[in-house]
Amino acid sequence: MNHPNQIFAEFEQRWQTTHWPTLNKRQLVYADIKPVLDKLAVATALEHKVIGTSYLGTPIRRFTLGQGPLVVLAWTQMHGNESTATAAVLDWLQLLLQHCPADLPDDWQELITLHVVPMLNPDGAAAGTRETAQGIDMNRDALAQQTPEGRLLWQQVQQLKPTVAFNLHDQNPYYAAGEGGDPATIAFLAPAYHPDKHVDGPRLRAKQLIAHMRQILSHWLPQGIGRYDDTYSQRSFGDAIAGTGASTILIESGEHRHDPNRQVARKLNVMALQAGLSALLSGVYQDYGLADYYAIPDNVSDGFVDVKMTNLTIDDGEHPSYQVDVCLNRCNVSPSYVIEFVGDSRGQQGLEEIDGSGVKWQQLPQLGAVADTLLALVRQQVTPR
Repeated sequence: MNHPNQIFAEFEQRWQTTHWPTLNKRQLVYADIKPVLDKLAVATALEHKVIGTSYLGTPIRRFTLGQGPLVVLAWTQMHGNESTATAAVLDWLQLLLQHCPADLPDDWQELITLHVVPMLNPDGAAAGTRETAQGIDMNRDALAQQTPEGRLLWQQVQQLKPTVAFNLHDQNPYYAAGEGGDPATIAFLAPAYHPDKHVDGPRLRAKQLIAHMRQILSHWLPQGIGRYDDTYSQRSFGDAIAGTGASTILIESGEHRHDPNRQVARKLNVMALQAGLSALLSGVYQDYGLADYYAIPDNVSDGFVDVKMTNLTIDDGEHPSYQVDVCLNRCNVSPSYVIEFVGDSRGQQGLEEIDGSGVKWQQLPQLGAVADTLLALVRQQVTPR
């Protein structure tokens, strides 16, 4: 079903035909995006600049579109294994280059300067790790600035002085949008800049923009948008950048059922960024209040597991048999599944749910044990819900 907002219905259709097909991967590395970056670098409307290098020497590049007084800065993949938004911002630039979206005035590039830094942590991307090559979580480096990548981000903030800053991440697959809600495919946050979580003008604007972005995305994702916890973290860049007076917006890309490469979240990042950009120019965000922001359900951790199997019979042939639920998660370092929980799993949801009634497993389950054989047995005997 098309979006009721005709502008976003058309924008989505353009994304379908314009997005970079080579970036349909769960994990992107610099070699994946370099051909796209090189193509964008020759676009006459874009300013391209290598603003620095990673610890291991990979270029970190920035693209700039427009020359207006309102400054928007977006960066991605400061955690190397969080690449969904990298594809999204490159799609967004391509869309903006190919035509002027109907929700923007013809002279929008005279009103806004948009800066995009894709893949801030290429070393971590290459290793498939959250951390940089130094083993440091860059998003806990805002105070010490021990990483060249973190120092580079802070230099960009100090130099560019963004009006709005988009801090783009991925979250683990197990977040739910509210207790018992759908997987949180998108989560938002307007980070605090002080332990008391005071809401000044820029933070209020961030919350209003988020409320508008959520309203636009709710057509595609009516039950799958969460609001991230805003506990202040002085070592985190989002909180530090909010303290500079930038309206800082965190967007976390999450899981969507039957979408292993997070292409739903990729598309919705593009839609959210465009909604934020147009609302900043039109002022429509001012129609929203704090209540609209807090109406977004909490981003609930551990609301999901990868696989929830209910009513399994455990019978090792030596002890009394019993029925339990067994929950599995994918192992971080291999494609295997491991046992996460055994017992009564009511209140826990599975991205895949299987009724194991009638299935007998002849071993006692142990937390942390590899469960690929068990999962294969259950899938063979029953149909997933």
